[in-house]
Amino acid sequence: MIPAERLDDLWRSVDSFDEESADVALSGLLWDVPLAEALTGVVVPFLQQMGERWESGRLSVAHEHFASNLLRRRLSALSGVPDGAGAERRPLALLACPSGERHDLVLLCFALLLGQTGWRTLFLGADTPNAAVVSAARAASVDAVVLASTRSTALTANAEALRRLGADHTVYVAGRGADEEVARVVGARLLPADPVAALEVFAGRAAQGAVT
Repeated sequence: MIPAERLDDLWRSVDSFDEESADVALSGLLWDVPLAEALTGVVVPFLQQMGERWESGRLSVAHEHFASNLLRRRLSALSGVPDGAGAERRPLALLACPSGERHDLVLLCFALLLGQTGWRTLFLGADTPNAAVVSAARAASVDAVVLASTRSTALTANAEALRRLGADHTVYVAGRGADEEVARVVGARLLPADPVAALEVFAGRAAQGAVT
C-alpha cells in the first residue's frame, strides 16, 4: 500500500481541476509497478476514497467525473497490449455493469488483470441493458460473463434472464451489490469485490473446468 500522503497529492490536483498535475501524480504512482500491485496499492484505494468523499458530500459531480475520467485514461493506457497471433483460440469473457450502474472502473481493473492471464475481454462497461449483454454474449460466443454492480437490485431485476443466460455461458456477479444470496437468485457464481481476489477465484474455477 502506498503512503497516504502520496494519494493526498493526487487529490489536491483533483480538487483544483489541475489535469496536468493530476496526470503527473497518478503516472508517478503507477510508474514501473506490476499491474496487480498498481491496482491494489493505488487504484482501489483511490476509488475507495472517491466513494467515501461522495457519500460524505465532499466530492462534487464535477470532481467525480474529472477523477473518473483521469483514472480511466490511465487504465486504458495500461491495457494497450495487442492480442497477437492465436488470440482467437484464447477464452473470451464479457464484462458489463447492468442498466443504471455507472461505476465500472473496478470492473475495468478486473478486465486488465484477465488480459494478463491470457483471456480476451469484451468490455461493455457501464449501464448496459440486459438485452445487450445477452445478444453480445451469444453473438461473440463468450466463455464467461461477469456482471458488476454496487446495487443488488440492478442484478436481481434481471434474475430470470440471467438464469437463462447461464444455461449457455458461465455467469459471475461481483461488486458491492453482489453476495451469496444475489448469486443464488440469478443463478450465477460470486466473485469477491476486490479485482485481484476476484481473479484468483475466477482463475481457480477456470482451472477446475468451470469455465470452458
